[in-house]
Amino acid sequence: MVALLDLWVGARYCAKLIRREAFPRIATWLIFELGVVMSLVAYFASHDHSFVKAALNVTDGVVVTAILVALFVEQRGGQRGWKVEFTRNERLCLVISCITMAVWAITKTAWIGLVGFQVVMSVAYFPTIESMWKWRRDSGSPEPVETWSINAVAALIGVVIDVTGGHDYLAMLYPLRAFILCMIIVVLVRRWERKTRASRLLDQ
Repeated sequence: MVALLDLWVGARYCAKLIRREAFPRIATWLIFELGVVMSLVAYFASHDHSFVKAALNVTDGVVVTAILVALFVEQRGGQRGWKVEFTRNERLCLVISCITMAVWAITKTAWIGLVGFQVVMSVAYFPTIESMWKWRRDSGSPEPVETWSINAVAALIGVVIDVTGGHDYLAMLYPLRAFILCMIIVVLVRRWERKTRASRLLDQ
């Protein structure tokens, strides 16, 4: 059920992106792509793994790839001579992700992969968090609050299932991290909306 919810939310996010109702940071989704793939590889390389328990990770991979493709297509189609540009902090996040991937590839240790790419997946949120923190007076929120709210709920359900079901605390790391960081973005979206309403009231 959670996996299906994840797919539905991803489809809605792609639709908002194409309609230019969302303006996500490419750096976030590039790092997500690296993190999701490598986290899956590392998880299934460990001795204690289950395809069913990792279903949310698998659907995340599908959703992230679809969003990344939609983002590239939409932005490339909207700008002639378009190229990907990153902020200084985004480049730092990408470097950290690549270093972590290199360490995992060299050691081929499952635990390093699992822990390292939880770090990568956390770093992936930073470009979006940075974008949401820098409120701009005459623009709407770059991120839809409903998407991140549903993601947070889905991740929380995943945590509950892992804890109360098979007590798989290893698999629980993925949804727990997602829940915490999604909630941070939800708070920032609400902050953006509140500052926008306050600004419009001052202009009246």
